[in-house]
Order: sequence, then C-alpha cells, then structure tokens
Amino acid sequence: MSDIENVKDAIKTAIQMEKDGYSFYKKAAAQTSSEMGRTVFDSLANDELLHLDVFEKMFREKVGKTEWDQLINSSKKYTDTPIFPKDLKTVEGANPDTNELDALNMAMTSENEAIEYYTKIKEKIVESELKEIINEIIDQEKNHYSILEQEFNHLSKTGYWYEMDYLGG
Repeated sequence: MSDIENVKDAIKTAIQMEKDGYSFYKKAAAQTSSEMGRTVFDSLANDELLHLDVFEKMFREKVGKTEWDQLINSSKKYTDTPIFPKDLKTVEGANPDTNELDALNMAMTSENEAIEYYTKIKEKIVESELKEIINEIIDQEKNHYSILEQEFNHLSKTGYWYEMDYLGG
C-alpha cells in the first residue's frame, strides 16, 4: 500500500484509482458477450469518470485548476493500488459469459476494497485536513457501494428498487 503523506498524495491516489477503475470496467465490457453484463460494465466505467468530476469539485480549491488539470491528464501512473487488477484472467467471474449480477458483484468487491484501502491510510494520518479529505473519499466510495448493492438486490430479486436511473435506461 502506498503511504499518503499530504493532500496532493491523497488526490493523486484517488485519481489513479478512478482511472484504474475506468480501464478495468472498459476491458471487462469489451470481454463479455452478455449484453446486460456489457451495459453494467460500461455504466460502471462511466461512473468512474463521474467520480473524477466529484473529486475535482472536492480538490480543485486545494491544488488549483492548473495543477488539477496536470494531475488528471497525466499518463504517468502515480501508484499501484491493489483495487483493480490489470489482468481480467485473474478475476473470478470476468469472462465472456459475465452477466450483470457478476459485473455488479465485482464492482461491489472493488468499492469495498477501496473503502478498506482508504480506511487503512486514514488510520496512519495525523493532519486533520488530510483526514477530512480521506473521509470524504471514503464517503464517496461507500455511496458507490450502496448504489451497486441496491441495484444487485433489485436484479437478484432479493431487495428493492433504488430510485435512481443508475443504468441510464
């Protein structure tokens, strides 16, 4: 796990995780032959871009527009986070037959791992401003997990419908 020592490190790590998530979900969408699985993965990839927008609103005042643009547009990988695997062959359930429930389950696992990742980082932090930023990121990840879980429950007929047009249709 990378150590986050300051606000910029937190921002860079959050950006990298969203970029990794986008890449992972796009690869998974391209790999599955299930139309609904592909739809869910594409939707999750687009969500990662939306998360970057949320982070931009949270962090822009901390680092400024110019530096934010440099961070977001950098092709250089800031950190290797253990959340999104690079090789889909290593992911249980990611195959040509991946369906929407498998896709949602993989996404929930990733969001939960992100929550755990940031929680461990937060435990090592002393600076209150940085702790506040990490708490905001954790809250975002928990919100993502909740949306995915509610959609999973709806599709598996074990829960209720979430009142949000999550999949755009």
